[in-house]
Amino acid sequence: MKNALVKMMALLTVLPLVCSAAPQTGTFRDGRDGHTYKTVVIGSRVWMAENMAFNVKGSACYDNKPENCAKYGRLYNFEMANKACPSGWHLPDNDEWKRFRTFIEDSDGKEAAWVSLKSRDKWNGSDRYGFDVVPAGKATDEFLELGVSAHFWSATSEDGDAYGWHLAPPGDFGVDFDISSNMYSVRCLKDY
Repeated sequence: MKNALVKMMALLTVLPLVCSAAPQTGTFRDGRDGHTYKTVVIGSRVWMAENMAFNVKGSACYDNKPENCAKYGRLYNFEMANKACPSGWHLPDNDEWKRFRTFIEDSDGKEAAWVSLKSRDKWNGSDRYGFDVVPAGKATDEFLELGVSAHFWSATSEDGDAYGWHLAPPGDFGVDFDISSNMYSVRCLKDY
């Protein structure tokens, strides 16, 4: 009886690890420049699992250093962000970002969501979903917050400015109305 109880406790310890499915991942090769991006299914949608690195005229590497583009992708103002995604992909709008956030928060809870999205090797997160958010920072009139925060454009705009989605300490994953000249990262969402 004691032996059966020990086996049952061991099974209950391992079962959550077995039942937690690994992210469904893939790759996409951008025919414009040959760059290959990781992809991941979150909810029922296919997202790029890394920041865009396509060189839209005027986009930038953090601190204008090419090694930062290799590690974090490029930064784009809102107009450039709308040109960054390849054919068959698009800049997600606020409703698509909200569904994404709701899926993550419903699975992990609001407080844990940002840790679940953060990169393991570049930002001390769990990257549970394979989305691999890196702390690429942003640019306004200067480069800011490399290693501290991640900022993504939404396709939703009003009166010439647009919305940005931000992952920043102490654990916020929210949306703000932002000046369209700010430079943020871009994540693309596969068209239906």
